[in-house]
Amino acid sequence: MNTTREAPTSDPGASSRRGRKRSRGLARRAAGTVELGIRTAGTLFERLTGGARVIRVKANATTSALQLLPNSTLQGLAASSMGLGAGFYVAGLPRLVTAAAMAPAMIIGAAIVVRPTQASAGSGTTR
Repeated sequence: MNTTREAPTSDPGASSRRGRKRSRGLARRAAGTVELGIRTAGTLFERLTGGARVIRVKANATTSALQLLPNSTLQGLAASSMGLGAGFYVAGLPRLVTAAAMAPAMIIGAAIVVRPTQASAGSGTTR
């Protein structure tokens, strides 16, 4: 084996200076990375809250539109969605596909449950 060794440097502090220089560079890069992470997190948070707000508004509009439909139509739509999901399950499709097929039934069911009750004209309470 022919290995070459570096000659010892005449300055014993050279190694420690290189180490400190590397440490400072590493600290600068770490600080920059942390700063970038904080900025990115702020932007991401703003976008997520805006997206959540849009989803909430759209969900409320969908629920209101579904509540205007008659019960027979809603029940038919929910049954179709459940049947499609059950068929996907029996066919062995992935759970995500099956859940996506059944999701409209869940939304329709929620719209039926939160529908404001309308008292018929002749069902008033008497004292």
